[in-house]
Amino acid sequence: MFIHKLWNSEVLLFILLLGLILLSSSLNLTFIYGISFAFTSIFLFLMLRLFGMRHAIITGLLAFLFIPHHYSYVALHALLVVEIIFVGAFFHNGRRAKMFFVDTLFWLTIGLIGLLLINLSYLTGSALYFQICKTVVNGLFNVLIADMLLAYVPFYKFFKNNKVNRNNVSIHQFITHITFISIIIPFFFSVMTNVWNTKDSLDQDNIFAVKNNVTLLKRDMSNWKKDDLQTSKLADMISHYQSHDFDIIISDSNNLVYASTSTNVPSQTVFELKNNDIIPSNDKDFMVILPKGDNSYPIHKWSKGYYLYIEEFEPLSLKIIVQLPISQYQNKIYSIFLEQLGYSFIFAIFIIIFVQTVSRIFMNNIRQLTMATTHLPQKLVQNEIIEWPQGHVSELRLLSKNLKEMAEKLKQSFRESNEINSKLKEQTEQLIESEFRLNHLAFYDVLTGLPNRRHFQDYVKSLIYTHPSSTIAVIFIDINQFKQVNDTLGHVTGDLLLQLVAEKLRTLNEENRKIFRLGGDEFVIVLRMKDREEVQGTLEQMDQAFSSPFTIQGHLLYVTASVGISMYPEDGEDVDSLVKCADIAMYHSKEKGGTVAHFFNESMRNKYDDRLLIENSLRLVVDKGDFELYYQPKYRFDKITSMEALIRWIDPELGFVSPASFIPIAEEIGLILQIDRWSLIQACKQNKEWQDRGYPKIPVSVNISAKQFQQDSLVSMVKEALTVSGLAPEYIKLEITESVFIKNLDYVASIIKQLKDIGVLISIDDFGKGYSSLYPLLQLPIDEIKIDRQFISDIHQNMKKSRLVQSILSMAKGLQLNVVAEGIETKDERNTLMSMGCDELQGYLFSRPITAEEIESLLLNDHAKMK
Repeated sequence: MFIHKLWNSEVLLFILLLGLILLSSSLNLTFIYGISFAFTSIFLFLMLRLFGMRHAIITGLLAFLFIPHHYSYVALHALLVVEIIFVGAFFHNGRRAKMFFVDTLFWLTIGLIGLLLINLSYLTGSALYFQICKTVVNGLFNVLIADMLLAYVPFYKFFKNNKVNRNNVSIHQFITHITFISIIIPFFFSVMTNVWNTKDSLDQDNIFAVKNNVTLLKRDMSNWKKDDLQTSKLADMISHYQSHDFDIIISDSNNLVYASTSTNVPSQTVFELKNNDIIPSNDKDFMVILPKGDNSYPIHKWSKGYYLYIEEFEPLSLKIIVQLPISQYQNKIYSIFLEQLGYSFIFAIFIIIFVQTVSRIFMNNIRQLTMATTHLPQKLVQNEIIEWPQGHVSELRLLSKNLKEMAEKLKQSFRESNEINSKLKEQTEQLIESEFRLNHLAFYDVLTGLPNRRHFQDYVKSLIYTHPSSTIAVIFIDINQFKQVNDTLGHVTGDLLLQLVAEKLRTLNEENRKIFRLGGDEFVIVLRMKDREEVQGTLEQMDQAFSSPFTIQGHLLYVTASVGISMYPEDGEDVDSLVKCADIAMYHSKEKGGTVAHFFNESMRNKYDDRLLIENSLRLVVDKGDFELYYQPKYRFDKITSMEALIRWIDPELGFVSPASFIPIAEEIGLILQIDRWSLIQACKQNKEWQDRGYPKIPVSVNISAKQFQQDSLVSMVKEALTVSGLAPEYIKLEITESVFIKNLDYVASIIKQLKDIGVLISIDDFGKGYSSLYPLLQLPIDEIKIDRQFISDIHQNMKKSRLVQSILSMAKGLQLNVVAEGIETKDERNTLMSMGCDELQGYLFSRPITAEEIESLLLNDHAKMK
């Protein structure tokens, strides 16, 4: 997947352009006499417009490594980079223009000055003017080709997210391109044809003259002897046949020069070609000689070269060598080029004026017709007056007439159907709106807008039916601690949290991955995939989405989820089986801490069945009230001063079921309110019975769920328990957790004050473990706080714990609160707390939770000690 993303079409296009830029930089198209053309700017302009100025400049600078390292090449390539910067800077701020005209402005200003400075160092006269004009025409041709490629080649298909606009070529732009191409390309062909024609003409004339002169020389020397070569006679003779178009050199077979008309090859020197490059010519008798090691621009290198003709003169063992300087050929071609360029420029101006005039007339007619037909149906419906153009082009005039007639017929049809359409439109809109609402209600969740359970079932069934051989993952998501959010912060906050979670999950929606909400805090992702790695990718995206907290009504909520996954067809071949397996895996994830997703396997099924069995049995035992209360005493100076009632469930089939197992299930399925009511009434009855039998009158603590404070029945439930049991209110103590104060403190305060008005005692359980706000201690009539076991363990060895508990005790004493330390297991812990002045002690050191019969024995023993 990574390779696929890396090698996408955009990257491939960039690599292709980069390769063409580097290749064209190192390979210029060079013709006879050093006339060369470069096409690098075509690809640099494409890079500029497609990938931006930065990429174009970097690529242009990289091309320096591939060009010949000579002043002329480096300088011209540097000018090319300046050209790209000039054009790119023009378009940088969003200006709109044709790239051809912007580049023309460059060549008429900076480019012309740059070419003059570069070429003045090694060219003069016609050669200078030729080189400058040829380079300018070459540059304009390149930008025109690049402009046309951008206009007609669909480069936008290589890019995503509409980074490059679609092709939108106007007729005017098309005519402009055709005009310039029809001028520049024939001009290039004309120049090259004249170059070859001029070369052939000069070759024929000079070759004939050279061979004729050599023949005359051989005839004059036919009667010579060896001694004649040592006299001035040979020099006089070649001077007689000398021409301004060529030089004559006479040498022996060892290339020792006897006579020469060339100032570069004096007499009595050795004529050598090893320091030159030899290029074969079309005429087999002639060779093209260019200076070796000269890396300057081709036109300059060729200007130093010459044609060479060598013929043997056997009687005297001589060589007759004729040199024809190439510069004379070049000067002739320069003159022809400049002359034709002038004519072509005048012709181009005439053609451009003519084409623009014709185009303006033609485009004006089309523009008028386009304006008239734009939004034609709407204009006809609104009875607007349409001005139909009467153009100069017969075809357009006829088209305008036909459109006018068609518009009249359409106007009549609109007029006739307008009334019917308005009625149908109103009825149709009502039907569509009703159908949409019904469909949305049937298949989409009202709170989050996600597809609902019915939609999920239909979707999975459809996937299985249409793609039976595919692999499908059903990913169940259950928000951890969601009920605590509802209980403590309220249902409004819970709904907002569900909406935010839905928004996060909605970002995972793709063609093969759909998100659903089944109800409550349960969401599901259905993924059609090729392998399990895609599931892992989805889980990683989900983790990333939930990595940051949710901010709701000033609260920062860090949300985690228990995730279970079932696979089709491994774990089931129908929706119900897949849902059940995913649900089991989700509960397994919740049991393991709810932070790691788990795939379903058969070993989980038994655990799920156990939970289902607990849930079903719990409903029965709640209805029957078959629980039992155990009691754990609290001591002050070895005397029982109060006790805590703790619910226990011993099932005939399940055996002892820990409160840690069934209380969360009871809270989840809504049975905790009934359990609290049963516990409170039973504890009140038992305490009243003990008092009636003569046992010490001490308070009994009963744990109340935070969910009770979301109901309006807590006060009436306490009154009912006291009425049914006949117990005085000061002998019942309600233990609540700090979490009840998180949401709607004012409402909770009113409930507690009502309870205090009745006369019951209020204790805060697990103080310091949860919300830990001191505000309720100041504002509410709290009687007692219980310090959690985690602060008591090893308090005699941990100085920080000791100081913290001492601070709590000091604060509580100042507020006249009773303090209970729970979870005491060692004598050292007991002694330390007693020395601190803790009011009551509770823990396994004194007694585990025991039955009512067993607690009676402790009460009797305690009463006996008092006597």
